[in-house]
Amino acid sequence: MGWADNLADRSARRWFREIAGPLEPGWSALSAYPALWPAYERHLSSVVDAVRVEEEQVQRQEPVTNLVLIASHAHDVWTAAEKKGWAPPADVSGWTPEEWTGLRLLACFRLAAAEPHGPKLSRVAAVLRPATAEIRKRVR
Repeated sequence: MGWADNLADRSARRWFREIAGPLEPGWSALSAYPALWPAYERHLSSVVDAVRVEEEQVQRQEPVTNLVLIASHAHDVWTAAEKKGWAPPADVSGWTPEEWTGLRLLACFRLAAAEPHGPKLSRVAAVLRPATAEIRKRVR
């Protein structure tokens, strides 16, 4: 990994750390409400697809890591939603299968955490973590 990759990965990790607190009720909701899992799993698959398309379709002078691609997708989702007045539900009860943006961001965070040097999951999120190898297979 070159110095530019290192800086990009560090920036991606820093951004995920910034959003970790506001997303924490979402991890608790996933723990408490099994009905959220199908929607969350769909978001995991969709993020994997979005990252794969980005990697295959966008020509770059220098390649970037999957961590950077996932962070870029998550940042775009967050920014677009925030412009429309969205904020992550602060209460567990606000996390429903219809909470598209929040569940998409949780999926991004989970996939990023499975990458080498990815962000660290909170204790609540870490308990929910499926096998790292399984998640890595999705992104590769």
